[in-house]
Amino acid sequence: MPVAIPIIAVAVGAVASAAVGGGIIGALVGAGTAFAITSVGNSVFPTRPPSAPVIPARAGDDATAPGAGRTQSFRQPLTEHQIVFGRCKVGGPIVFIHSATDDQGRADGYFYAVVVLAAHRVQSIGDVWLGDTLATDAKYNGLVRIDRHLGAADQVANANLIAETAGKWTANHRGRGRAYVAVRLKITAQAFPSGPPNIAALVQGANSILDPRTNTTGWSDNPALCLAWYLTAPFGWKATWDDIDIPALIAAANICDELIGTRAGVYEKRYTVNGRVSLGEGKIAITRKLVAAMAGAMVVSGGRFFVHAGGPALPVTTLNANALRRDVTIQGSRPRRDLFNGVRAVYVDPAKNWQPTDAPPLLAANYVAEDGGEAIYRSMEFPLTTSVATVQRIMKAELERNRRQREVAFPANLSALRLRPWDSVTLALDRLGPFPARVTGWRLAPDGGVDLTLAEEDPAIWNWDPAVDERATGDSPSVVLPNPGVIAAPATINVETPAGRAFTALSLSWAAVGSAYLSGYELEFRPASVAAWQGYGGALSATAASIATSEPTAFRLRAVARSGAVSGWQEAAIPGGVTALAALGIAGGVRLSGILPPEVVRLQVFEASSANLSQAVKLASEPTALPWDRTGLSVADARWYWLRSVSAEGNVSALIGPVTATAI
Repeated sequence: MPVAIPIIAVAVGAVASAAVGGGIIGALVGAGTAFAITSVGNSVFPTRPPSAPVIPARAGDDATAPGAGRTQSFRQPLTEHQIVFGRCKVGGPIVFIHSATDDQGRADGYFYAVVVLAAHRVQSIGDVWLGDTLATDAKYNGLVRIDRHLGAADQVANANLIAETAGKWTANHRGRGRAYVAVRLKITAQAFPSGPPNIAALVQGANSILDPRTNTTGWSDNPALCLAWYLTAPFGWKATWDDIDIPALIAAANICDELIGTRAGVYEKRYTVNGRVSLGEGKIAITRKLVAAMAGAMVVSGGRFFVHAGGPALPVTTLNANALRRDVTIQGSRPRRDLFNGVRAVYVDPAKNWQPTDAPPLLAANYVAEDGGEAIYRSMEFPLTTSVATVQRIMKAELERNRRQREVAFPANLSALRLRPWDSVTLALDRLGPFPARVTGWRLAPDGGVDLTLAEEDPAIWNWDPAVDERATGDSPSVVLPNPGVIAAPATINVETPAGRAFTALSLSWAAVGSAYLSGYELEFRPASVAAWQGYGGALSATAASIATSEPTAFRLRAVARSGAVSGWQEAAIPGGVTALAALGIAGGVRLSGILPPEVVRLQVFEASSANLSQAVKLASEPTALPWDRTGLSVADARWYWLRSVSAEGNVSALIGPVTATAI
C-alpha cells in the first residue's frame, strides 16, 4: 500500500470543504483557512482525477506504484505528459514510428522511433537502453543511431528525420519544450531477435529550478526546490514566487542538503528526489510524492505556500494554560489499529535497473514487546527516492513518530493565530510534564479562538547512527523469466581435422543449445575460393554435419528458436597460413622456421623426398611453434616440406610450401 500522505484541511465552518481550484488554491486562500500536505496521517482530501479522458492503463503500469512503468515506452492515442526530477531512467510515449529501406537494400531494414521523455527542458540525456542492454553494447555496432534533444524553447527539428523519412517528419516538428530521443535501428535477427526493443534513457531532469539561496537557475535534486518549481510551473499549481514563503523554502532546502553519514562510510544529502511523475496523477498526488521524498509537508496558509522538510525543529512558542480558552483533551495512546512496530518499504534502486526494490525491513524489538510480542508492519512506498539509506532514515522517523502517542486537542485563544500546521511547539500544562509537539490541525472556532491538534514529536525522532540504524540491503534473488524471443548461440563448434594432404569432405559438430524453445540450427559454409556464404540444406535438428569440399572452408552456425528468433553466429574460420616459411639443414635433420598467425594452435607437416606433393606423407609430430627441428635424417638426405595450419576449432588452412633443405 502507498505511504499515507494526507492533506489536513482546516477552515471556518463549511469553508473546510472548499475545493482546490484551477488557480493557486481556489477557495482555500481566505482568512482563517489553512491546509497541509504532509507525509503522516490519514488522507482526508481526495486526489483530483485527471482532466483528460480515462485511458486504460498499460499492463503492469500503475502510476501510483514506485517506479511502475517509468522505464517503459509505449504507443497510445491519448496520454499524459511526464515530469522528470533529479536523475532517473525513464521511457515515454512514442510519438513517431517509421520504417525505410536500409543501406543494404532491405525493405523496412531501418526502424525509426521518437520517444518523448519529459514535458520540459532537461539538463541532459545520457545512456540509452534498448531493452535491458545499453545502446553502446558491441553487438549494436553500426546498427544504432541516437539523436538527443533536451527540450529547449528554440530547438529545431531533427535533421536526420527530415532527410530520411520522405516528408513524414518536417522542419515544423520541432518538439519545443519537449525532451526526446530520435532513434534509428538497423534491424537484424542477431541484434534484435524479437524486433524493435523498448527504448529508455537516463535523464537528468528539469534544469530551470530556481534556488532562492543563490538566485541561480539550473538542475537540482533538492526536493524542496523541486516542489517550489512545480508550484510555479504552468502545468503545476500556477503559483507565483510571491505566493511562496521564501524563508520557509530556504530552511527546507538547507535541511534537504544536510550531509548524513551512511553505512558505507560516505556522506549523502539528507533528502534527494529522483524520478518521474505523470501529469495525469493530479496536483495533489504529485505534491504528495515530492513531500514524501523529504518526509515533510507543504502548508497553505493565508494564501501562501510554506514548504517544510522533515528534520529536528526548534519550537516557535510554548503553549501553556494562558493560551487556553477552555479544557484540553489528551489522548495518551493511539488506538491499536493505528499502531505499528515495524516498517516495510519499497524504493527505486538504480543498481536493479531502476526497478522497485524492497528496502531492508525495520522491526523494533522494544516496541514489539510493548505490543504483546506481535509484529505489526506498516507498508510504505517511495517512488521518487533512489537511496536505500534515505529510505531507511524516513522509515525510522515514521516509526518513532508513530510511537510518540500523545495527541492533544488544544482549544486555544486568539494568541494561536500566529501558528500554522507543521509548526513545532512546546506544550507545558499543569500536572503534565512539558513535551515537544507539532501542530497537525488548525481551525478557527465559532466562539472565537483557534482549535489546535497537537501530536507529540521530539527531536530524537530524527536521530541517526548509520553504524547501528542502517541495515545491510542484502541481495534479492534474481527472477529469470522465459523469453522465447531470445536464444543462445551454440557454445562451441568443432571441425574434424583431416589427416591426409587431400580431402573430399569436412565433418563438424557443435554443442547443443539447451533451450525449450529451440527449433534447430542454421549452418552455412564458405570455401576459400567462394566469396559468399552458402546455406546447408541438411537436417537442422542434428548437432553434426558433413560438408562436401576439397579446399579449406569456413563454417558458421546459429540456433533458431520456435518463435523465429535466431542467435548470434558461432564460427570456425579458416586459419591463416605460415608466412616466411624457410628450411635449414642441421646435423641429422632439417630446421623449419616461419611466422604463425595468432589463431593457429598447431601445424601439420607433410614431407617428401622430392618436390612432388602427391608423394608427401604427414609426419606424426604436430609442432605448436616455430622454429621446429625434424630429426632422424642421415647426412645428405634432402627433404621437401609443406605445412598446414590448424585452428582451435580444428579447421585447416591451405598447404604452404614447399621448402627444402639437406641434412648435414
